[in-house]
Amino acid sequence: MLRYQDIHDRMILNYEFLKISIFEETKILFEDRPYILDKWKQEAYRMTEEEVKNQVPGFTMGPSFRALFSLFTQTLYFEKLITKEMIKKAVDSYQDTIKVILAGHFIHEFPMDEIKRSANEEKISEALSRNYIYSSMDIDYHLMRDIVTKKKDFKKGEAGLLATEIIDNRGHVRGLAEIRPPESQKAELASDQQEMWLELIESTINSLDEMTADLFDLITYLWMVSPKSIDGYIEFHSNDALQLRNLKKRTAQGRELDFREEDRFNIMKRVAALSSIWISLGNQQVKVINTQDIQDNELYEFKDFQRMFEIGKIRVAYDKKTGEAKGIYAVQVKPSPVLTPYLEGPNRTLGLLDLKVFQYSHYTQREHKRLTRYLNLQWKIRTIRRSLHQPFKVSTLLKTMDISSRYNGVQKRDKFENVLDELQKDSVISSWSYTEEIDEEQVGKKGWFQGYWTKLNVLILPTDIVIKENQKKMMIASNHLVNEEIIERMNQISHENSISEDLFFSQDFSLNELAPTLEIEDSFKVPSQVTSVATRSLPKTEQQAFHFGPEKDLALSPETMREMMDSQNMSIRQTAEEIGISHSTLSRYLRKENKRQNNKNDEKMLNWIQEKSKRQNSN
Repeated sequence: MLRYQDIHDRMILNYEFLKISIFEETKILFEDRPYILDKWKQEAYRMTEEEVKNQVPGFTMGPSFRALFSLFTQTLYFEKLITKEMIKKAVDSYQDTIKVILAGHFIHEFPMDEIKRSANEEKISEALSRNYIYSSMDIDYHLMRDIVTKKKDFKKGEAGLLATEIIDNRGHVRGLAEIRPPESQKAELASDQQEMWLELIESTINSLDEMTADLFDLITYLWMVSPKSIDGYIEFHSNDALQLRNLKKRTAQGRELDFREEDRFNIMKRVAALSSIWISLGNQQVKVINTQDIQDNELYEFKDFQRMFEIGKIRVAYDKKTGEAKGIYAVQVKPSPVLTPYLEGPNRTLGLLDLKVFQYSHYTQREHKRLTRYLNLQWKIRTIRRSLHQPFKVSTLLKTMDISSRYNGVQKRDKFENVLDELQKDSVISSWSYTEEIDEEQVGKKGWFQGYWTKLNVLILPTDIVIKENQKKMMIASNHLVNEEIIERMNQISHENSISEDLFFSQDFSLNELAPTLEIEDSFKVPSQVTSVATRSLPKTEQQAFHFGPEKDLALSPETMREMMDSQNMSIRQTAEEIGISHSTLSRYLRKENKRQNNKNDEKMLNWIQEKSKRQNSN
């Protein structure tokens, strides 16, 4: 049997060696998936009669390994002779991109194994190991998160929708929130999936609680640190939240099985609730209006409503025997533009959020969760202002904790102090104390609660790690950025050609005789005699270099747009920003998926091409 080590790093690979090398160099990315690697190894080291004859992947090859082979031969190194060294460099540079491209193939090829896997396992493990995640510490973000915990605040408005004002601690209106009905959802789902999703949405108002706020924080954190699809989505899996909450899995006969379906359902119905809330904030900067002065809706000079979170595809588990849908395990999700300014860009302010906030019960420890979030926000603000020793008013903390009105004054004080004791015990805070000794003789007298105790001050100090991390300028990001252009080209190959046999190699082009003797030079330039063989035999494609000369009138087309982007070395997102259109609009145009022509967008794109062409010709 061929030893992989015997293949030289700079040897031009024939079809057989190329399959083996792609497998051996990429398997490190999927060591946690032995069921995939076992199948890939068979496909990499086996040469079927069809493959021996045609020197292309046969149709018995699974879709995931077939897509992986296409990634290297049709996108990363299109029309190039490939070596092991080139494959190693690509894997090192594009590992997250490779994972994103193959994720969909894994779901279809290994459904029973993949349904319970999360793409965010590494990020969740990192968070658990350090006991915190990062979150926006902007006041408007905090208020939007807080509104998803207050279902009682939503009242039926003039339009028949449940709505509420987003009000800060000073009683100022900073925005509006509405719960939109299921008809507002536009998820393109199969009928059984659509039905399941709509059922979740219908329970929106009953799903607004502290756990929903937890998911708000978790999804926005994962969106900041995880690879995204070409449309800006991440995949959020129910496992992400269940692991962070330290929920125990089901067991049977001493063997650990899986999380309860009920726990998954409780997670996903709250994600659905988040996608049903629409937010309107002030134009440019938030317009602050005193609620006492509001007499008419016209006083709200707010932006158009935007959905808080957008949902893409969903991942449903099906019963192996009956084929019936069991439940939603994962969804594609992204924060809308109403939230993204707080999560990316130079103006965002990030701070620590203690993981205990996820692990406290939303039933019995609601006050713990609310106070933890508030203190984490305040400590970031106070670190910047250098005012960590500024005390808190008891009345302010009571309002934040929102202790039930069924408690009397003595019970509220006990609850308040017990919560702070438990936060200290759990290392959420370093210490707490009243700034003056309590006069116990006043406690219990008429008016003592409002007139005396709530006016006291409490000093609460953060832990050292909170102080240390909050002093940093936090610029968190995914370790490896996903290359949108590579994903876009793979989508185009899959969409237009269904990765058919003629995509890979011309049948009369073979490097069988060349592979054992030819090596590529340090500069990776192919020797001229090899180049002549390759160019004679490779199939004609549309990806020829365009010449944008002054003598030629430029016509707008997906091909000219793509070629100009390539010549400028620009991604779809960068190009869309320069043109002044959305990323998704440009992506659909390049894939030729626009159903209706938009003359304004066409004019913008043509102007962009012409401007770039002029600059090229002047240089």
